[in-house]
Amino acid sequence: MSNEIFYEYDSSTYGDGILLNEYRSEFSLVAAKSKDGEIYMEWVFPQKRDGSKEPISKSLPWKIKLGPKTEAIKVLKFFLEKLEGDTSLSDDIPDDNRGKDAPYDDDIPF
Repeated sequence: MSNEIFYEYDSSTYGDGILLNEYRSEFSLVAAKSKDGEIYMEWVFPQKRDGSKEPISKSLPWKIKLGPKTEAIKVLKFFLEKLEGDTSLSDDIPDDNRGKDAPYDDDIPF
């Protein structure tokens, strides 16, 4: 696998997307942009860990660590199952069994 795969959001007008990045056998999802055929990671200055809100002096890629390949697959499948669970059709939604030629009742039921 190439060490970087970019997905550009369909709704983005500025080339925003997510980069699947592999670095030292660890996978991450990184905020990125595409411009003129080049992919650029977005960088941030995280806060110090001493309780202050000051940023550290070194910038880092804006990423979510997924772990080694087997764990990364497990993590992504977990979230995919959660997303698919929310978009499935509910059993309590009634079907339109009147047919397309049946008269439609425009009266509001309340």
